[in-house]
Amino acid sequence: MHSSSNVWPSRVAACREALGRMAAFATALLVTALAFAGGGGPRQRTLPPSAIGLAGPSAAVHQLRLPEVDTAPLLAQDLELERSGVVHRPRFATPRRVALGPANAGSWETLPDGSELWRLRIASPGALSLNLHLERFELPPGAALWVHDPDGAQLLGPYVAADRNAEGGLWTPVVLGNELVVELLLPPGGRERTELEIGTVNHGYRVLGERAGGAEPKQGPCNIDVICPEGDPWRRQIRSVARISVIGAFWCTGQLVNNTAGDDTPYLLTAQHCVKSEAEAISLVAYWNYESPSCGLLAGGSPLDNQVGSTLIATWPYQIGSDFSLVELDHLPDEDFGVYYAGWDATGTTPSSVVGIHHPSADEKAISFDNGPLIPVNHYGHGDHQWRVGAWDQGTTEGGSSGSCIFSASSGLCVGTLTGGTASCTNPTGYDIYGRFDVHWTGGGTPETRLADWLDPIGSGARSLEGKEPGGGGGGGGGGGGGVLWLIPAAASTPGAEGSNWKSEIVVVNPTAELRSVTLHYVAQSMSWPGVPLLPAAVAVPAGQTLYLEDPLASRNPTSGMLYAVVDGPGALVSSRTYNLDPQGASFGQGIPGVLVNGQTAPSSLLLPLVHSAPGRFRTNLGLVQTSAGSLTVRVSIHAPSGALLAARNFTGSAGFRQINDLFEELGLGSLSVEGAWIEVQLMSPAPAFWTCYASVVDDRTNDPTYVLPVVP
Repeated sequence: MHSSSNVWPSRVAACREALGRMAAFATALLVTALAFAGGGGPRQRTLPPSAIGLAGPSAAVHQLRLPEVDTAPLLAQDLELERSGVVHRPRFATPRRVALGPANAGSWETLPDGSELWRLRIASPGALSLNLHLERFELPPGAALWVHDPDGAQLLGPYVAADRNAEGGLWTPVVLGNELVVELLLPPGGRERTELEIGTVNHGYRVLGERAGGAEPKQGPCNIDVICPEGDPWRRQIRSVARISVIGAFWCTGQLVNNTAGDDTPYLLTAQHCVKSEAEAISLVAYWNYESPSCGLLAGGSPLDNQVGSTLIATWPYQIGSDFSLVELDHLPDEDFGVYYAGWDATGTTPSSVVGIHHPSADEKAISFDNGPLIPVNHYGHGDHQWRVGAWDQGTTEGGSSGSCIFSASSGLCVGTLTGGTASCTNPTGYDIYGRFDVHWTGGGTPETRLADWLDPIGSGARSLEGKEPGGGGGGGGGGGGGVLWLIPAAASTPGAEGSNWKSEIVVVNPTAELRSVTLHYVAQSMSWPGVPLLPAAVAVPAGQTLYLEDPLASRNPTSGMLYAVVDGPGALVSSRTYNLDPQGASFGQGIPGVLVNGQTAPSSLLLPLVHSAPGRFRTNLGLVQTSAGSLTVRVSIHAPSGALLAARNFTGSAGFRQINDLFEELGLGSLSVEGAWIEVQLMSPAPAFWTCYASVVDDRTNDPTYVLPVVP
């Protein structure tokens, strides 16, 4: 005991020194990561020092408490404006002028590696949300700013030097609640190179749709959450739609739109009365995936998938034109947001039925349906610049829905953007007025007042365009770059029973008068989309000729999975043949048509007719194919020829290709003999860019499969 008493203090000192080195190393890693965080690519999701134990308790940070706000006059003004019927955007916050920064407020700490941390707590009593306008935002390399609630559950940022907007400042998204924390990390010596001033604290006085303090959601009960089955055919378009805020105080809706270059320029289309000027475009915050997690909840969305800043590209007001603004977002949306670039139709053709996707009262995303045709109208007295929805058959719109696209139900393309109207859950026969996309297209005759120059940058003359996934071509899933995407749902190169040796042959027919080139890609069992390239380079297909790719999977034998081909232009046809060369040299097998993905809507359900099961004689396999990197869930139901339900089960997977072998056995029907049964495969949630399925009925004695192709019910 006596001898160890001299050792213990030295061990404590050594531990403290080691912990100090670890903290310094952690801070150095954080600063290094931030030094590489740019404004144009995916945001580095680094945590602030307070979240990783490098800072003191937040309770010790200086708090600025703002005076209380009398919200009664604000709510009265809002109500009067809503009752007036005047075209407007709903207000949710009121600005509170301040002049706060590291020089006159907050608390400083020096971290173990010499970095400096400044924090400030801002409280606004009674606020339902808070957001900030930083009028000066000048940071050195390696510096970063976060904004979060006191518990750190709502974390915004990091914002770095590249996030500085054209006015030299930064607008932040909302933090729910009446208090937020601003946290600024500076590298050693960075204080002298930093200029930061908070000029406005926007006090949110209207509920955002969350069930806060016992309040009900603002949106009416007739609205339909996009997660509901009614949204299944519209999963791609739903992903294009964002809730947007401007100058930290007003809500609207906007959507990403494709352009003929297919180059992922992040153009967001909304109404001019939503974004009226370059200054308002700079302040724009886009909130992706603000949706209810379950059907009928009309609440529960998360505002954390967001991005800040944009530039005004073109605009034309409803007072003389068709009420649109096109902005270009300052950054590409993060890959994790899963966005989609919506297609559009500027032909002026009147749709026979339409669908609206929007944020009613800025609440969780909703979908509405009108089964009747749109009506061209001269609603504001300056020409037939508008479409009129006579009444919604399902759902409605509300304040906050402004700027949202109305889509043709048959084409899935945007044909207009919402200006205003009288529709609501309490007025089910009310109308809505949309600015026509074909009028947006030509606008006021200049690039600054029309869409044509921006959405057709290659001068193709196209007046309609399909939507697309980020990085990909057409309506498919993005693998292989731009082009026409053909799925080959099943392919193999593998030995089989009784000496069989299965191979797949890919055929590309080019009946056009132009040269085409094709790339081939492979997605094996359990591999995620987009898989891997299968050819070292694109292969040319001369005009009027056919390309045969013999057993392209031979180098991977044995293997099975999905192939897809990307052709660099329209008009070609892609199919495959899976066949076997038996020991005597005979060839047998069958053709499998390729599935053209471009422009196709993801089906909500598919039927597979004429499947069989007989123990020791026939078995049925089920293949699932999807063209996106996320997961999908399907419900598989087996029905007897009479229609009676025999068994059903949900299957979930994140792979691009999955084959469920002996489905009858998998669902507990292995001892049952059924001839002429049918399978229904229903898409549940979430929805991929595109998906399909197939069945193969296998002869157990020869291992010879008969493919069953899906039918849309």
